[in-house]
Amino acid sequence: MTSTAVKDASGPAPVLPRGPGVVWFGLSELVKALGTGFFYPFSLLFFTELSGQSLRSVGLVLTATALAVLPGLFAVGRLVDRVGPKPVLIAAALARVACFAGIASFRGLVPLVLCTLLLALGNRAEQAASPLLAIRLAPEGQSGQWLALTRVAFNAGIGAGALLASLFVVDTASGFVVLGVVNAAGFALTALLYLRVPPGRPTEPAPRRGLRAGHAAPWRDLPFLRAAGANAVLLTAALAVESALPVFVLRELRMPSWTVGVLFAVNTVLLTVLQLPLSRVLEKFRPGSVLAVGGTAYVALYASALSAGGAPRGGQVALLVAGMALYTLGELAVSQAAMVMLTSLPPRREQGAYLAFNQLFAGGATALAPLLVATLMAGFPLVLWWVLAAGSAVAALLALTVPRTRERATARTGDVDG
Repeated sequence: MTSTAVKDASGPAPVLPRGPGVVWFGLSELVKALGTGFFYPFSLLFFTELSGQSLRSVGLVLTATALAVLPGLFAVGRLVDRVGPKPVLIAAALARVACFAGIASFRGLVPLVLCTLLLALGNRAEQAASPLLAIRLAPEGQSGQWLALTRVAFNAGIGAGALLASLFVVDTASGFVVLGVVNAAGFALTALLYLRVPPGRPTEPAPRRGLRAGHAAPWRDLPFLRAAGANAVLLTAALAVESALPVFVLRELRMPSWTVGVLFAVNTVLLTVLQLPLSRVLEKFRPGSVLAVGGTAYVALYASALSAGGAPRGGQVALLVAGMALYTLGELAVSQAAMVMLTSLPPRREQGAYLAFNQLFAGGATALAPLLVATLMAGFPLVLWWVLAAGSAVAALLALTVPRTRERATARTGDVDG
């Protein structure tokens, strides 16, 4: 094992991630994403049908519970730093087992609130712990490839899960019960797969000082705040594109529905195929610069949407496909660079606390995106693309102010450990 690590560190890093547990880790990430993709397209209908509540009530509950769990992420981050990411990932998977089993078994508002709280907490805890486990499992010099593996598994699983759901889910109460049972079983399998994953390189825990985990104070760390802020702005933009583009293409441009499928197929295929090889290329450059270039590439899609209205039908499709391809390349760069920065900037002993704190930004982006789309698409659809372009430009400028990650991380680690 030692000789392999030395070889990997001294020679060119492979495109595919290597190391102990890579297969089990990849499988656990894939199964988890399959469950999410299987459920996501039918989530509102699932909760509405099985809880017996109105669609409006379900929407309010989902928003409220998503925001309610955010303060608890500080405790989640401290827990990750204490026990490591693997136990937290297992607990997060089991929380979602309880959510889907509970919704499938009990009707009413109270079960809905309790189960969606578990779902929201499990989702956020998983997003904080998964990249940390990846970088602790990665051999020397392969953190980028392992982080890219999480994105490949996510994109492939989401796409395949959504396709399977469209083929097999039946829009009836019994059909949604089956959906809940399948998801519960899927996350139970995820927990079992995580049991086979090694815990990764241990990190000396932060000293106990009351309720705080050492000196973890990510809200005072300006470089980390800039990285998290830039990532949150671009996440808001990406989520807005997911929900706004189909509406804009179908209602504003009056294009056939298959156009939406083509655009998202281009996005999914490029994300799945190019993530690993592109991560190998991008690791040669400063992450802040990569994120800035990627965020700037988002503007290609906004520009194509703004220009498509004056083009003939064939030209509209070509414009949007080209814009989506450039946007997807930007998305690949942003996701890779953001994860590298967010996992490398914190002191090693406090990575869990920092990544959990970052989920406050991610939660804010998740809450803001649908509000932004609903407000602007209702009366000012073209303005939305200008707003997203301005936000992407601001995020790119913000990313350029983040210091060279590796140099700063080394200095911070030395300060903490010394």
